[in-house]
Amino acid sequence: MAEVNGLSVAFAEAHPLEAARVLEALPAEDTAEYLAALPAWLAAPILRQMNAPYAARIASSLEESQVTAIVQIMGPQAAARLVQQLPNGRQRALLARLPVATAVAIRLLIGYPRGTCGAYMNPWPLALTPQTSVAEALEQVRRFEGEIEDCIFVSNGERRLAGVLDLADLIRAAPQEPLSARMRPATHTVSALASAAIAANHPGWEEYRVLPVIERENRLVGALHRRALSAALATPPPSAEPSVASGVFAAYWQVVSALREVAIGALPSVPPVSERRGKHER
Repeated sequence: MAEVNGLSVAFAEAHPLEAARVLEALPAEDTAEYLAALPAWLAAPILRQMNAPYAARIASSLEESQVTAIVQIMGPQAAARLVQQLPNGRQRALLARLPVATAVAIRLLIGYPRGTCGAYMNPWPLALTPQTSVAEALEQVRRFEGEIEDCIFVSNGERRLAGVLDLADLIRAAPQEPLSARMRPATHTVSALASAAIAANHPGWEEYRVLPVIERENRLVGALHRRALSAALATPPPSAEPSVASGVFAAYWQVVSALREVAIGALPSVPPVSERRGKHER
């Protein structure tokens, strides 16, 4: 395994996007050798910024244990883009090694047809009930480990979208107020099966950097981030080899199976990325 100097590591940690662009200009074998020498928490942000076909070539050159650790940190959207580029056999092997929740999120995304909003959404956005108080909502925002943009979604117990709330309004609101008193109607939504290319011109982007993704009966299934959409549309389509998840039905079956496993306690707890990183640094 190649050794990396401290300056190189510092640059990669502080500037993952720039590091990705530099590495993409190198042969994939050289980049794989460099990333193999980095801990997963440092390699994941770099791989996330690379174009998906190149990232898949890198992943194919890494040890299976390294790829598994990196994919767990990358986030579901970036991981799904990478997994879609892998040969079918490697897709199955990788998904089998991942924790149930991570594998389900990736299968859900690749279960939607390529080119749809569902394929590029974040399947686990922060969504709170209308009865949640402002104080509790702010605490949930602080503790949420996923990506939060300029608003949060409000949904009822059946996950039906009730409204949206700007973070700026949330911060200014009285702590005891319920979200139902501050939220606005969700006038800008996209269908999970809508064309991502058409959604790129959605008027909602003039107001928000993230839009709720819905299915039938206004059911909230994810969040479409503008950055993720732009990155996905800039990625060339993968080869025509069949995908692991060939349809939405298969993806939902994975969700049901995963929830059953969670209910019986089969899903181990995963520490936040910050804790995993701290463990490496000690």
